Amino acid sequence: MIKIIDYDREDIDRLVSLNINEGVLNTEGTMLLLDSLKTRSGGRVLFKYLENQDSPRIMQRKEDIVDYLADSKYRLLDEFVIPEYKIRVDEEIVGFGMEYIENSHNLGSIINSDRDFKTKKKYLTSLGGLIDKVDRVDADKKFYFGDLNEYNFLVTDDKLKAIDLDSSYIEGLEGITPPSMTYYILRNYNLWKFPNKYKRTNLGIVIPNRDSDLYSYNMIILKILSNYNMHDVDMDTYYNYLLYLESIGIDKNLIDIFRNIYSDDSNLNPGDLVYELDDDVVERTDYKQFIKTLK
Repeated sequence: MIKIIDYDREDIDRLVSLNINEGVLNTEGTMLLLDSLKTRSGGRVLFKYLENQDSPRIMQRKEDIVDYLADSKYRLLDEFVIPEYKIRVDEEIVGFGMEYIENSHNLGSIINSDRDFKTKKKYLTSLGGLIDKVDRVDADKKFYFGDLNEYNFLVTDDKLKAIDLDSSYIEGLEGITPPSMTYYILRNYNLWKFPNKYKRTNLGIVIPNRDSDLYSYNMIILKILSNYNMHDVDMDTYYNYLLYLESIGIDKNLIDIFRNIYSDDSNLNPGDLVYELDDDVVERTDYKQFIKTLK
């Protein structure tokens, strides 16, 4: 059970704001440190302050997801940063307190930097392993990241941590709607051509499942290889880029997984194949080099 802590607004105004690295996507709220509380493990508490949420329905959705995760088998996943506190001000829940991961970096800041590919693929492989690990959890309801993107993960020297879990999706949890703002899915209209695989609500929002999570994971990998947002390109350009990857020596099995995204077949997890990618070949996967071949 998640403990509810009451704060005065004056108390919150005195809290220290956490500096987020430049370039890290954070659209939901302010991150504050609560030194007056400790997590179950004795660590510091990071408070995700969401007072400016424009809809009570959105906050209730977040509460329901957090409550479920805290009492489910998913709480046993060491990679999940599940809130341990709900913070209440003037009888309203305004955010969640969770473990502050010391000495961590946002995965997005690493992926979108000029760090070497060896480092990036290490974390990419860990992410693929986590997706499979989550899928194997024998819980009464299925968890899906929904908005799976590199900014919703932290990395330490030896561990990948999943954050922002209050925006995820629990299949079969009463009253839970799919997340509407999804980084990779929202902007890709090619997915509309495969309604049996990427199912949608009456409002056109993709209902998360394993295929949609793996789609986003594949797009993160392609973003690193191409240095480009491949979810923004039309299907013809996408397939031509895959042919280019094949011509420079990228494993055909990996390319087939990328190609499978735009089909009715189930998506596959390419994590192990990514780990086997040769650094020298990756130096030629840049989208700009591909474009030169078309001229």
